[in-house]
Amino acid sequence: MDTFTAGVQYNDFKGTVAADVSDNLSIAKHLVSLGKAQNDERVVAFRITSSGISGAQVTEVSLVAYLSDSKEFEPSPESLRAVEISLTPGEALSFFKRFDLVANRSELDLTATRVDGPHYD
Repeated sequence: MDTFTAGVQYNDFKGTVAADVSDNLSIAKHLVSLGKAQNDERVVAFRITSSGISGAQVTEVSLVAYLSDSKEFEPSPESLRAVEISLTPGEALSFFKRFDLVANRSELDLTATRVDGPHYD
């Protein structure tokens, strides 16, 4: 599995995700408050994972933040530091103004499919 590509054991569903950062909450500041990051580090990527093998309600997810200590934006950083924290799904989503995840069965092509019912464009 590529570090920066989502993947699970069977990949029954594959898709895309987009997120707008919150104006009020910051992953980086939260990590600093937990002693997991320094003030001069910034989050350049993240991963949120869940394992609900038992079928029970998911009450905890893992958030891995990939941190850069570079003073300037680097389009291809040579290295990053990763830290991991556990939090509730609601806490994880609170770091974003908007969070949109779309996944479809990996064997389908839905590019020309019409949707009857609620959907977003």
